[in-house]
Amino acid sequence: MKTKLFNKTPIQLAIAGIIFSSLTSSIAYAKDANADEIENIIITANRTQQEQFLTLSATQVITKEDIVAFQPQNVTDLLEKVAGISVVNQGGAGQASSVSMRGTSSGHTLVLVDGVRIGSATLGSTSFGGISVALIERIEVVKGPRAALWGSDAIGGVIQIFTKKQQLGEGVISAGLGSNGLWKTDASIGLGNEQHSLTLSASAEESDGFSATKIDGDAYDTDEDGYSRFSLAAIGESKINDEFSLHLASRWEQGGAEYDQSIQYYNPDNGSANESEYENYYLRVAGQYQSGALFTELSLSTSQDQGETFGNDVKKSDSDEIKTQRDQFSALGQYSFSDATSITAGVDFYTEEVSTDTDKDAWTPGFQKWAVEERDVNAVFIQARHQLDAFLFEGAVRRDDIEDVDVEVTYNASVGYQINDSWLVSLNRSTGFKAPSFNDLYWPGSGNPDVKPESITSNEILIRNQFSSDGIDGSVEMSFFESDIENLIAWSPNASGAWQPSNINQADIQGLELTLNATAGDFSHQLAIASIDAKDAQLDVQLARRPEVTANYTLGYHWQEFTLNGVLSYRDESPEKTNADSDILDDYWLVNVSLSYQATNKLVFIGKVNNLFDEEYETAQNYVADGTNFLLTATYSF
Repeated sequence: MKTKLFNKTPIQLAIAGIIFSSLTSSIAYAKDANADEIENIIITANRTQQEQFLTLSATQVITKEDIVAFQPQNVTDLLEKVAGISVVNQGGAGQASSVSMRGTSSGHTLVLVDGVRIGSATLGSTSFGGISVALIERIEVVKGPRAALWGSDAIGGVIQIFTKKQQLGEGVISAGLGSNGLWKTDASIGLGNEQHSLTLSASAEESDGFSATKIDGDAYDTDEDGYSRFSLAAIGESKINDEFSLHLASRWEQGGAEYDQSIQYYNPDNGSANESEYENYYLRVAGQYQSGALFTELSLSTSQDQGETFGNDVKKSDSDEIKTQRDQFSALGQYSFSDATSITAGVDFYTEEVSTDTDKDAWTPGFQKWAVEERDVNAVFIQARHQLDAFLFEGAVRRDDIEDVDVEVTYNASVGYQINDSWLVSLNRSTGFKAPSFNDLYWPGSGNPDVKPESITSNEILIRNQFSSDGIDGSVEMSFFESDIENLIAWSPNASGAWQPSNINQADIQGLELTLNATAGDFSHQLAIASIDAKDAQLDVQLARRPEVTANYTLGYHWQEFTLNGVLSYRDESPEKTNADSDILDDYWLVNVSLSYQATNKLVFIGKVNNLFDEEYETAQNYVADGTNFLLTATYSF
C-alpha cells in the first residue's frame, strides 16, 4: 500500500481538526452522561442483539422517526445521509441506483431484508429501486468488512432493512401527491394478541417521472421516465411458551420503470430496450429458543429477484426474464458464560440458481444461457466476546465454501477500551471477500470461469461518545480507516478483442467519518461528514463516481403542533471513469425542507420540497436529477 492511514490529505486534516474540536468542546458535559439513557439495540453488527454503544464496529441506525422526517421516495434517499455512503442515481425515483460504502463499489455491500440476503446473483448487486420505503421500520448500517459473520459481499459493509411493525390493534393509513404526477398510498395494521401477533402492510406508488438523460442541457431521449411499484409485507411472531417462539417475515414487490440508455448505447433506430419490470419476494420462518444463558435460532428462507427489459422494438414476448432464486438454511447459537463472556457460532447453507425463460435473448443472438446455473455455498462461523475490566475483546472467523469457485476464510479482530460510561475507543482489523457473479464466471461467449473472488483487508480506529447534560443529549462517532482491495474484477478486451472479466485491478482506500446527533430543547441536529480517498492502486487515480468529501446537516425544530426539518447536503466532484483523462462530475449543494402539522392526535399533514434552489447536478454523466419538486402527505393513525 502506497499511503498510510495517517498520511492525510489537506481536506482530511481540516475535517479531523473540526472533529477533534467538536469532541473537545463536548467533554465538559459528556463526562456526566446519564446512566439511565435508553439503550439502542442493534442486531446486524454481530447477528445477535447488542447495545449499539458497545459494538466495536462503526454503526448507524435509521429510525422510523428519521424516515418520517426525511420523507424519502427511495431507500437511497435515506442511505446517502449516512457518513461514508455515496449514491449514484441514473435519473429520478424508481430508476437504477447504486450505493458505495467507504469508497467500495456497488456490489461490495451486503443487503439484507429481515435477515434475508437479497439481490441478483447474475449482476452481483442489489437494486434499491424496487424496495418500498413505506414498509420500512428501521435500517441498520454496519460499516467495514463483516464477512467473518455474513460471508460474501460484506466488503464495504452491511445494510439490513427491517419491515414495519405495528402495535396490536393499531394501524396507519397514508396518502400523498407530488410533482411529476406522483401519487402514493400505504397502510399497515397490527393484529392478534399478546401471544400471537401479525403486522400486515401494503403500499402502492406511481409517477410519470421526467426525462432522465441530458447532454449539455438538452434531452436526447425526451420521453418521460416514470415508474410504478406495489408491495405487500407480513411480519409475525408466535410465543409458544416463555422459552420458544416462532417468527415470520415475508414481502412481495412488483413494479416497473421506463429508463434511458446511456449515450454510447442510445440509438432510436436500433431497438434498444427502454422499459423494465421486476417481481421480487422473500419468505423467512425462524424458531428461537432462549433459556438462561443459551440462545438458539434456526431459520429457513427463500427469495427471488426477477427482472426483464423490453420496449422500443423489443417486444415483451421476446424479452428474457432473468431470475435469481436463493434458498437458505441458517443455524445460530449463543452461549453467555457470564455477563462478560459469550460465544456465538453458526452455519449458513444456501443455494443460488439463475435462470431465464427463453433460450436466447434480443440482444445476444444465439444466447444459450449460462454454462453453470446453480451453486451451493456452505459456511461455518464462530465469534467470541469478552470484557476484562474496561477492555472489550471481540474476534470472529468464518469459512465459506463456494461451489466451483473457491474456499474463503475471513476474520475480524477488535479490541475496545471503555473509558467510562460515555466514551469508547476500539481498534479493528477485518477481512472480506466478494464471490464472482454468474455473469462474471459463465456469461455465454465471454465469462471467465477462472476469475477469483475479490478480497479486502481493512484497519480502523473508532471513537464513540454519548452525552446527556444540561438539556443536551446526543452522540458522536468518529472512524479512521484504511483498506486494501485486491483481485478487483474488471471487464476488458482479451487478445481476440472480446470483452471478458479478469482480476486486474487493486484499490487503496483511506478515510475518516464523523456522525454527530444532538437534541437540545425543541431543536435537533444531525451531522454526517466523510472524507474518503479511494484510488486505483496501479493508476493512482480516483475511483469512478466516488466523491472525496460528502456532508449532510439536518436541523429539526418542533413548535406546538408544527415540526420543521431542513437538510443541507454537499457532494464533492468526482471522475466519471477511473482514468486520468476522465470527465469530472461537478460538486453540488442541495437543500431539502419539510413541514409537518399535527392536526389531531391521529392525523398528520406533511409537506416537503426537494432541491429547494433547483440545483442542476449529476451523479452519473448525462443522467440528471430532478429539479425543485414537492410532496404532500396525509397520515392517519388508529
